Amino acid sequence: MSRARTEAVMTAEERRSVGLRLAGDLAGGGLLLVGLALELWRPDQLRIAAAVQGIAALVVGVPVLVRGLPALVALKPRATTDQLVSLAVLAAWAQGAFVTATLVPLILDIGRLFEERTSLGAQAAIAGLQRLEARQAVRVGEDDVETAVPVDSLAVGDRVRVRPGQVIAVDGEVVSGHGAVDQAPITGESRPEDVAPGAPVFAGTLNVSGLLDVRVTGLGGQTVLGRVAALLREVAEARPRWVRSLERLGAAYVPVVLTVAATTLFFTESVDRAIAVLVVSAPTALVVAGPAAMVAALSVATRRDMLIKEADFLEAATTVDTLVIDKTGTLTTGALVVAAVEPAAGVSQADVLQAAAACGHGSLHPVARAAVQAARNAGVDTQAPTQVTEVPGLGTRALLDGHTFRLGRASWLVESGVDVPDNTSGTAVSRDDRFLGCLQLSDSVRPGAADALTQLRALGLHRVVLVTGDRRVEAERVAALLGIDEVVAEVLPEDKLSVVQAEQARGARVLMVGDGVNDALALSQADVGVALGARVNDIALGGADVALLTDDPGRIPELLRLARQARRTVWQNLALALSLVVLLVWLAARGTISPLLGALVHDLSAVLVVVNAARMLRREGTAEAAPSSVLATE
Repeated sequence: MSRARTEAVMTAEERRSVGLRLAGDLAGGGLLLVGLALELWRPDQLRIAAAVQGIAALVVGVPVLVRGLPALVALKPRATTDQLVSLAVLAAWAQGAFVTATLVPLILDIGRLFEERTSLGAQAAIAGLQRLEARQAVRVGEDDVETAVPVDSLAVGDRVRVRPGQVIAVDGEVVSGHGAVDQAPITGESRPEDVAPGAPVFAGTLNVSGLLDVRVTGLGGQTVLGRVAALLREVAEARPRWVRSLERLGAAYVPVVLTVAATTLFFTESVDRAIAVLVVSAPTALVVAGPAAMVAALSVATRRDMLIKEADFLEAATTVDTLVIDKTGTLTTGALVVAAVEPAAGVSQADVLQAAAACGHGSLHPVARAAVQAARNAGVDTQAPTQVTEVPGLGTRALLDGHTFRLGRASWLVESGVDVPDNTSGTAVSRDDRFLGCLQLSDSVRPGAADALTQLRALGLHRVVLVTGDRRVEAERVAALLGIDEVVAEVLPEDKLSVVQAEQARGARVLMVGDGVNDALALSQADVGVALGARVNDIALGGADVALLTDDPGRIPELLRLARQARRTVWQNLALALSLVVLLVWLAARGTISPLLGALVHDLSAVLVVVNAARMLRREGTAEAAPSSVLATE
C-alpha cells in the first residue's frame, strides 16, 4: 500500500497512535540492546546493564499493562490478548527476567501492527473513492465571473462551471449546457451519459464534452462518493453476530488460561513455563480469524461491483432457501417491444402502426418508443404530427392531417368517444372516433437470467416466486420461459412486502431481488435483500443489504457463492487458530518452547490465519477485467 493510500484510510488520530506505539517499541528495543551489550562487554557494569534492561521493560511493558490490567479487572472479552500479556509481563518482572518482559510484548505488538496494516490494505476501496474527489472547483458568480475555490468553501445552491476534461467536484444538477459525462467511476456504465439542463451529475465523474454549469446539491459526506465510502467503512468495522458470540465466550477464556498456567506452575515450579503458557494462549489468531475473512470477502465484492451494506449479510446469505424476485428490470430488460399487432376488422397492421408511431413521435414513454420502433422495423412510412399531447397515466394524443390519433389505455379511448370492443386487451390505437386495433407489448428476458436461476437452484434455493406489478399474462409468460414456481402479479409495493412475509411465515429464509423503489419494502423485510442494477445515488437510501452495480443477474449466484466461501474460510480459520493454541499451550507446559519462542510462533499463527483468508482474493481470477466502478480496489 502506498503512503498516500494509507493516509487516505487512516485518520490523523490513528496515525498518531501508531506512531507512538512504534516509537515506544523502537525505544524499548534500543534500550534492551544497550543493556545486553553492557552485560556482554562490561561484566563489571552488570547493575547498570540490569537497570537499562529494566527501563526497556518499563518502556515496552507499561502501555501493555495500561491496556490489559483495567480490561482484566472489568473482564472485557475483546481485550483478552492484552490481559494475558499483562500477566506474563508482571510474572517476568517479578522473576527479574527483563529480557523476557521486554521482548514478549515487543514481538506481540509488532505482530499486531502487522495485522492492522494488513486490514488497511483491504480498505483500499475507501481510499480509491477519496482519490476521485476533486479538490478545487470553478464557482460562477451572479455576474458570470469565474473564481477558482476549494471545494470545501462551496455551499449547496452555488453554481460551478465544469469544462471538458475536468472532474466534477460536487453532486449537482445541470442548469445550463449540454454534454457527455463519463459516469463509469460511479455506476460502472461504460458509455458516457448525455446530460442536459435538469440532469443530475455526481462528484468524481468526468465531463467528456460540453461546457456545463451545475447547481450544487451535495458536498463532502452528502455526495454519492461520501455516502458510499461511509457504507463501506461501516461494513469493514462492523461485527457480525457470530463475532459478538465469540466475544461473549471470551469472558471465560482468561480464567481457563490462568488455570492452565497456575497448574503448570504448581506441577513444574517453572515460572518460565507458566509465562510461556500465558504468551501462547493470547488469542490473536482467534480474534482475527473472522475479521480477516470478512475483510477479504468485502474486497472481492467491491472488485465485482457488489456493495455490501450489512455486515451480517455474509452470514445470512448462507441460509436462504427461497427466492422472491421482481420481474421488470430484474429478470427482464424493462425495454418494451411490440410482440403483436391486432388490427380491427377492415384495418391493416400498417395503419395501426402508422397511427401508433404518430402518437409516439417525440415521446420518451416506453410504450411510445416501442410503437415507433415497431413501425420502423415494419418499414411503415411515418409522418411527424403537428401536435403531440401526453396524458399522464393514460396515453398520448397526436394531431396529423386534420385527424386525432390516440395511443393508450382502452378505457381512456372509450372516455374520448371511441367505440372500443369490450374484450380489447393491450394498448389501444384509434383515429378520430374509430378503433384501429391494439398493440401487444412484451418485455424481453435478460440474457443470463435462466442460467442464473439454474445456478441459484443448485445453491439450494428450491422455490422461486416471481412478484410484479405487471399484467398476469406477461408475468406468466416470463415465468414459463424461466421455469418459475409461482407468480404473483398486478401487485402494489405493500403487496410485495406481504409476499415476503407470507414466505417467512411458513419458515422460509427469503432472498429478495429487485431493482426499483417499489421493491424497497420487500427488500427491507427479506432475510437478504439484493438490489440489482442499483444506481449509486439510491444505494444509501435503499432497504437492500447488498447493491449490485450491474444489470447482470449472474452476479446473484456469484454473491451467494462468495458468502459461502467466506463462511467456510471463517470456520477454517477458527479451526486452525484453536488447534494452534492448544498445540502451543501443550508445548509451553512441557517446556519445549520458551516465552520468546512462544511469542514468535504466536505471531506466525496469526499470519497463517491472515494468509488463509487472503486466498479468497484469488477468487475467480481477480485480474479478469479492470474494475468498472469506484468500488473496485486497485
